[in-house]
Amino acid sequence: MPVPNARFFELLQDIEPSSTTKTNASGGHTGIRNHLRTQAKFKDRYVRSFLSGSYARDTSIRPRTSVSGQERPDVDIIVVTNYTTSDHPDTVLKEVCRALEDGGEGYDVERINKRSVRVENWQADMDIVPVIETWNGYQIADRDSGTWKFTNPPVHTDWSSQQNERFGCRFKPLVKLFKWWRRINPSGRRPKGFILEVLVGLHGPTAETHYGEAFAQLLANIHSAYGYLASINQKPFIADPAVPSNDILAKVTVAQWKDFIEKVRVYADIARRAQDAEDMEEATRQWRRVFGDRFKPTANVAKAATYGGFAAAAAPAGGYTFPDAMAAPPNKPRGFA
Repeated sequence: MPVPNARFFELLQDIEPSSTTKTNASGGHTGIRNHLRTQAKFKDRYVRSFLSGSYARDTSIRPRTSVSGQERPDVDIIVVTNYTTSDHPDTVLKEVCRALEDGGEGYDVERINKRSVRVENWQADMDIVPVIETWNGYQIADRDSGTWKFTNPPVHTDWSSQQNERFGCRFKPLVKLFKWWRRINPSGRRPKGFILEVLVGLHGPTAETHYGEAFAQLLANIHSAYGYLASINQKPFIADPAVPSNDILAKVTVAQWKDFIEKVRVYADIARRAQDAEDMEEATRQWRRVFGDRFKPTANVAKAATYGGFAAAAAPAGGYTFPDAMAAPPNKPRGFA
């Protein structure tokens, strides 16, 4: 007696970033982009900007709650510039940092990362990534190596939308369930983020409409594909959809991958027991082992139906309403959307 799909719709609604979180994220990235577009010493370097990462792809889940009780989203902002590959990445990132800090609407920079500048405020945690546009993508500054490396974030966004269409609009919800399971049952820092999305694209059942069954099959398929390799201390090569010659597992150690695959194996069994349980209370108990306390003992049918209707009707390329085009310069004090 499978748990009704409505229970999974309710969970999906619960782990969705709140409307406040989305509004704060929108205000945060719009302010940053407008600031760089108009900043006196950087505006001649600025070409345009767009969003990247899970927020752009609509595959993010609600942020972790901070010590202060806030839920601040992570937003990746790609800033296309007119630098050239002869400009040293470290110099470019420092110039972006100064541009963010300078001016009446200046921001407090948290740190300069390997390829981005980090700004954290009450609205969002934002990584500002300077790039150079090329005929077939972008070059991203890598200060550790002192070189520019090829990347193509828009391809990830397009790929995610294509997968969502292929899955009948169920890809993005399944990714969110996978990410939530990973948060509730961690095995280490990696793999995370886009790697999880690619695994869903490779191993999720495209035609299954029940999210419990789809999730159980996803975990079983992942273990079936990689369990043996992990048992002999190996990890696979998984191509980046944007740059097929790149391995998205390059930063994942063998030990991290083995721990992840073992976690997948354990919870594939639990998910299958949950899905096959004849008693609803037992099925619920097992699913709460998989997804934690946010998988409620009983469903709020009205809310679940709302999310279910959205999932069925959403356009394949659906995402948050974050504008890629530049908004008008803000006419409110800093801190307001």
